[in-house]
Amino acid sequence: MTILTTLGPLLIALLFGYWVNIKVFTPTRVAKGLEQLVYLILGLIGFSLGALDNLAEKLFIAGYQAIIFFVLISVLSLGGLYLSGLRFGGTHADNLAQGPSDSKSHALMDAAKTIAWVIGGVVVGIFAKDWLTGVDELVTGLLYVLLFLIGCQLRQGNHRLRKLFLNSQGVIIALVTIFTTLLAGWIGSFVLGLSWNQGLAVVSGFGWYSLSGILITGLGDPVLGTTAFLLDLGREILALMLIPFLARLNSHMSVGYSGATAMDFTLPMLGKFHGAQIIPVCIASGFIMSILVPVLIPLFMGI
Repeated sequence: MTILTTLGPLLIALLFGYWVNIKVFTPTRVAKGLEQLVYLILGLIGFSLGALDNLAEKLFIAGYQAIIFFVLISVLSLGGLYLSGLRFGGTHADNLAQGPSDSKSHALMDAAKTIAWVIGGVVVGIFAKDWLTGVDELVTGLLYVLLFLIGCQLRQGNHRLRKLFLNSQGVIIALVTIFTTLLAGWIGSFVLGLSWNQGLAVVSGFGWYSLSGILITGLGDPVLGTTAFLLDLGREILALMLIPFLARLNSHMSVGYSGATAMDFTLPMLGKFHGAQIIPVCIASGFIMSILVPVLIPLFMGI
C-alpha cells in the first residue's frame, strides 16, 4: 500500500501532463514555470537540510555517499557500455574537434545557479527553522505540479513513445545504462550500510540532478536527497567533460554515460562529435531514462 500511495499520485500527475493538452500551458510558459519551480523547490530542499541537527556531519555523510556511488556508476556503466558498443555496433566519432563551448558554459552556469539556491536555502534553514514550518508538506505539493509540467514538456517535445522505443540503439543504450546504474546502487548500498532500496533510489536519477534530489527529499529523506543531488550533478558535469574522449571509443559510452541528459544538456556535444545521425539515439535513450526517474525513485523509496 505504501508503494501505491507514494508512486500513484506522482505518476498520475506526470501522465496527466503528458496526455491532457491544456491550451493555457504553452511551451514557453511550461519551460519558464519549470525553471522557476525547480529553483524554488531546490531552495526549500536546502532549507530542510539546513534545519537538520548536526548539519555538518550529515553533509559529510551525503558527500561521502555521493562519491562512492559516483565511482561505482562510472566504472560499471562505462564498462558495460563499452562492451555493448562492441557487441551492438556503437559508432565512433568522426569529428574530434573541440565541442561547442557554449553548451559547456551553459551547463556549468546552470549548475552554479542550482548550487546557489540550495546553499541559500541551507542558510535560511539554519536561522529560520524554529519559525518557518510546513516546508516538507509544501515540497510534496510542489512535486505534483513539477511532474505535471514535466509531462507537458515531454508531450510538447513531440516525443512519441512508440517511435522512441523502436530506436534499437537508443533502447540498448538505455537498458545497459539502467542495469549497470542500478547494479552500482545495489553494490553501493552494501558498501555504505544502506538498505538496498535506498541504494537503488539514490542512483535512479540517471544524471537528472534537478529532479532526483527533489523527489527523494520530498519523500522524506533530505540527507539521501542531497546525496542524489550531488551524485547526479557531478555525473552531468563529468559527462560534458568526457564526451570528446568517450566518443572516440564508441557512441554507447558517450550517450549512455550522459544518462537522462542525452536528450537535452549534453545533446549539442553528442551531436557535435557523432554527427546528426546520433540525435534520434540520444533522444530515445535520454527519454527512456527520463520517463523512468519519477517512477523508479518513488517506487524504491516506497518499499
